[in-house]
Amino acid sequence: MQIKRKIDQEQSKNQNLKNLISLKNQEWVQNDIDTKLENELSIKFKLNPLISKLLSIRKISPENIPNFFNPKIKNLLPDPSLLDDMNIATEKIVKLILERKKIGVFGDYDVDGITSTVIICQYLKQIGVDFDFYIPDRQNEGYGPSINGFEKLISNECEIILTLDCGINSLKEIDFVKEKNIDVIIVDHHKEGQSLPNAYAIINPNKKNDKSNLYNLCAAALTFFLIISINRKLKQKKFFKNSSPNLMECLDLVALATICDVVRLDLINRTFVKQGLKILNQSKNLGLVSLLNESQIKTEINDYHLGYVIGPRINAGGRMGNSLLGVELLLSSDQSIASVMAKKLSDYNALRKKVEKSVESEAMKMVKDDEKIICVNSKKWHEGVIGIVASRLTEKYNRPSIVISEQKDIGKASCRSVTDFDIGELILQAQTDGILESGGGHKMAGGFSIQLEKISEFKEFISERYYKGKKEIIKFYDSEIKLSSINNSLFFEIERLSPFGPGNPRPKFLIKDCFLKYSKIVGDYHLSCFFEDIYGNGIRGIAFNAIKNGISRILELKGSEVNLICTIKLNKWNDDEKTELQIEDIIVS
Repeated sequence: MQIKRKIDQEQSKNQNLKNLISLKNQEWVQNDIDTKLENELSIKFKLNPLISKLLSIRKISPENIPNFFNPKIKNLLPDPSLLDDMNIATEKIVKLILERKKIGVFGDYDVDGITSTVIICQYLKQIGVDFDFYIPDRQNEGYGPSINGFEKLISNECEIILTLDCGINSLKEIDFVKEKNIDVIIVDHHKEGQSLPNAYAIINPNKKNDKSNLYNLCAAALTFFLIISINRKLKQKKFFKNSSPNLMECLDLVALATICDVVRLDLINRTFVKQGLKILNQSKNLGLVSLLNESQIKTEINDYHLGYVIGPRINAGGRMGNSLLGVELLLSSDQSIASVMAKKLSDYNALRKKVEKSVESEAMKMVKDDEKIICVNSKKWHEGVIGIVASRLTEKYNRPSIVISEQKDIGKASCRSVTDFDIGELILQAQTDGILESGGGHKMAGGFSIQLEKISEFKEFISERYYKGKKEIIKFYDSEIKLSSINNSLFFEIERLSPFGPGNPRPKFLIKDCFLKYSKIVGDYHLSCFFEDIYGNGIRGIAFNAIKNGISRILELKGSEVNLICTIKLNKWNDDEKTELQIEDIIVS
């Protein structure tokens, strides 16, 4: 009778836990587990049961296990000619290379555009071909090819222009270049609009008539495919007297762009990041080395450093003042100059953080509970930080977010989305309806320009076409684990699943029945805590941005029993390594 009562109490407790809302006002649900696949993986590969469970949640089949744990370029790299127009573009560029003609490159100002520009320019530099590049000013020119930029490349005697990470919706600008008898090759991954530009070739896996199924690639990866194709053709033409360039050395840049552009880590993207990180940890790129030194990273570089340390610094130039700085740094062959530029980008990044805090605070006050899609705007907001603020809003409210900076007659917007909503399609539809001046994007992110008087119409467009009403914020964790099972060994087992990102998120765990023993605010917004279980096992945890997202309410609950949603991290200090928790959310029992 006593045992039955205890079971009933435990079942009641678990049922109540399901219905409890967390401190971040989110409901947490466990991911579906394919138990048949889990058992098959565990038996066949002799895996840790938790790892088998995590792999089954990610639907990794037994056939793909070797490539998942040890992805190799030689096994997984598709033939570049699968991409529509790749062969046409290659033939044209190779012809100009053989004729020693100057090649112009127009790249976007974010990490993906900057690394794409560096990959092609670095290759042209290695093979002795003259080139010029142009990166638009975010504030004065905005996203995408501009007539001003094209004119500068043409005036510098470029015989062809490549647009990287942009151009798929630039009909007017491409027509301008065609009138000058200059061909344009577009390398882009954003969605196409109602019609395609009149370009010589368009390499874009998200074109409607492209059959490559490589739609998850970022622009830097597409540029990598392009130089593979060019290099192969040049070899056939006996162009190289000695050895050809080692193309694998630019995988560090492909990895950086893949993580920063938040594209899905399918098998090929996972391979790019996994192999790119190996190269980055021994990088010969003076610009990247200078950035790593400036960032004071003492450990082995991983996907976190790409997305949250290196990427933001490269982006900071375009956001806060000098769009060219990122390309100049990554192309630099002088260590002292590279160090100065890396320091400048770090200074820009510090300024960006300061401006971002102010805009984020104001934007959050404008969010309405009954909106499925958040859309906020202001004249006071710096255009360079609105993309980051949109990301913060989406992270906090689990909804697509659009942040518009009003400048004179034009509003510049950045958009971020959630997994079940295609923000790129929304932008294209609004552009088709004549609401937006220009714009583009993919499923998870985008941007556009809009006349200020049409912002109200755009908000009505959102309201009419998409369900408006408060939506439960449901998030998912992977598995429940005991606090006593967490140690360095478990951390390294989980790290075997890295790199992490869309399609392979860092595993989240539920740890029940923890007691808060200690907590304090660290930095401006973070929370440091210490938890114990009923048996006295203890562990330290950190909750980033706790003041902003509601987790700081736990400060009032010292000694209380809580349930933690967290990831596991390793804190390295001097020669000591300790496993800690990164707190995602807290459910109060």
